[in-house]
Amino acid sequence: MLEVIVQNPRDAYLAEKFGANRMEVVSAISEGGLTPSYGAIKEIVRASKLPAMMMIRPHSFSFVYDEAARMVMERDIELAKEVGVTGIVYGGITAEGTIDQELLEKVIDWKGALELTFHRALEATKDIEASYQVLRTYGKDINQLLTSGGTDSALDSLTRLKTWIEDSKQNPDSFQILVGSGVKPENIATFQATLNHTDYHVGSAAREASDFSKDILEEKIVTLQQEINRD
Repeated sequence: MLEVIVQNPRDAYLAEKFGANRMEVVSAISEGGLTPSYGAIKEIVRASKLPAMMMIRPHSFSFVYDEAARMVMERDIELAKEVGVTGIVYGGITAEGTIDQELLEKVIDWKGALELTFHRALEATKDIEASYQVLRTYGKDINQLLTSGGTDSALDSLTRLKTWIEDSKQNPDSFQILVGSGVKPENIATFQATLNHTDYHVGSAAREASDFSKDILEEKIVTLQQEINRD
């Protein structure tokens, strides 16, 4: 399963045309990806039949959210249901650097039948292994964990990622590990040599000159998919 970041209807159209399996819909990628506007998500869902995962992130200051931000997130999740996305992408932590379980439980309640990816807010926690174990207790409610394994590039956390992937395989109630950050057509074979994995997430690496202002390219999607699906 190859998930590609999209920002607009053209991205969505190209992602589907060139063979991606799913899209993560964001705005303000220069800020790390924020909640898309109503108009953007509506048109993106119209432009592509790919399953759409909608980012729920009201600001880029941190992954700590006050009551006002939580109210915005609740409304945005209502919008996600209305426009017909497959799921939402969310991550929240406390000021102390732990998983915000209170907010996570609210998000799980608010989302209803939508899928849930917990994103790389995990990497911002003070103890990533302890935070991973907390998230594991919500394995029935979280569908995917988007993670680099704790480093800027997932390529530097292959040992941890392999352990987590094996844990996921052995526990049917667990979330899938969605490997992201630093995944590129040039190194996907290295990832696969160690992980032999199925689920990857890419952003700029799927684009011309690795530039979010440029188009998604067919040859990059094809290269990624060939390695992911190689027997």
